[in-house]
Amino acid sequence: MMRRAPAAVAACALLVTSAYVAVRAEGEGGSTMSHIGGFDHITTSKFDFNLNSGDFVIPGHFTATRSGTDVTADQATGNSKSKIMHAQGHVVVHQNQALAGHGDSTAKFTERPSTLTCDKLDVDGTRKLFTATGNMHFVQEGGREATSDTAVLDDANHHLHMEGHVHVRNGEQTVDSDVLDYDTQTGQLDGNGNVTITAPVETAAPGAPGGPASPKPKKKRRITLPGT
Repeated sequence: MMRRAPAAVAACALLVTSAYVAVRAEGEGGSTMSHIGGFDHITTSKFDFNLNSGDFVIPGHFTATRSGTDVTADQATGNSKSKIMHAQGHVVVHQNQALAGHGDSTAKFTERPSTLTCDKLDVDGTRKLFTATGNMHFVQEGGREATSDTAVLDDANHHLHMEGHVHVRNGEQTVDSDVLDYDTQTGQLDGNGNVTITAPVETAAPGAPGGPASPKPKKKRRITLPGT
C-alpha cells in the first residue's frame, strides 16, 4: 500500500508548481537567486517571480552578478527566460575584471576595470548589452572618463556608444561631440557631429644666445570640427 506523502512534502510540491512565487529575506543578508535575467546570482530582500512566464520584479535594492560584472540599483523588472532586465535608480555597473587583450602594449594599458553609472539601465543578458539612460557616467582605471545623455555598453565587444552632450576626458585631453564611439580595449575614439578636441600644447620660449630654447608651460589648444 502506498503511503500518503507527509504534509511538508505536499506543501513543497504545491509551491514548486505554483505560477507565482514571492521570496522574502529572513535575515539582513537578503535572499540570493541563481541564473535569473542573464546573471549568475541576484541578491535582494524581496523577489517576486512567475515560474510560468519567467517574469520577475525586484521592488527594492539589489545586486546582480555574473563573471566579471556586477550591477546594483534601487529596483528592477525583467524576464529570466529572455535574460532581460530593466533597472532603475542609482544604477551602477562595475566591470571588475580586466578585458581580454591581444598582448600588445596598447591593449595592456587600456585593459582596465570600469564603472558605469546612470538613472536607468536596460540589460540584455544574452547579447551582454547595457543601455544606460540619464546622467550616464563612465570611468575606467587609468584616468579615462566619459559622460553623455545615453550610452550603450557592448560588454562582449568592448564597445561604448554614447549620444547627447558627450564629453570624454583622458588626462588633460578632452573630446566633446554629439555622438561618440569608444573602444574600451584599444582606446580608439570616433566622434560624429560638432566635435571639439582640447589638448595641451607645449611651446618653446627663446633661450640664451647660442643655447637651447626653454620650454614654456603647456597651453591648451581647442580644435573644433564641423558637424556632419
